[in-house]
Amino acid sequence: MNQGSMISADQHRRIGSESPPGSRSPLGTLAFLALIVVPFVAFAYPVASVALLTGTVALAILSRSVLRTLRRRSGRVQTLTLPGLGTVEYRITTN
Repeated sequence: MNQGSMISADQHRRIGSESPPGSRSPLGTLAFLALIVVPFVAFAYPVASVALLTGTVALAILSRSVLRTLRRRSGRVQTLTLPGLGTVEYRITTN
């Protein structure tokens, strides 16, 4: 039998408590898995993938347009007439 060197329990805990040098975060692991799974899902459901991509692009364009409009109207008093109810005045302010 080959007997190695004897170390105390405290030394053993210190050696084992260190994390491995190449440990990954759970978010990085999920992102890596998504990069692998997304192409398979896109090929399995091409119509849904195109619809999702089109919707995402349309939402990005719409949000930019809304933000541009809000910036242009910022600080001015606007009026909105509601027939039969009255007129509403509003102002868009930014912080």
